[in-house]
Amino acid sequence: MALTGLDIFKLLPKTNCKKCGMPTCLAFAMALAQKRAKLDDCPDVSDEAKEKLAAAAAPPMRKVVFGSGDSQVQVGQETVLFRHEEKFHS
Repeated sequence: MALTGLDIFKLLPKTNCKKCGMPTCLAFAMALAQKRAKLDDCPDVSDEAKEKLAAAAAPPMRKVVFGSGDSQVQVGQETVLFRHEEKFHS
């Protein structure tokens, strides 16, 4: 399940330095939750927070490989569009 803005905010440094282009860390966390910003925009985020947020953003399916060589088929590890998690913007 996707993290909320407040869940993300708890992992941020809370310095409100504006280096990311947002006025506060809470605004940056909300933008991250809505996928309008990237975590790399915050230079002060810790490595531990990066790992936790990367794990939360990873696709819910693991990649499964069948066969070998030229007949190899890979399934999974895709971003799936669920109505409650993602929105399609045209």
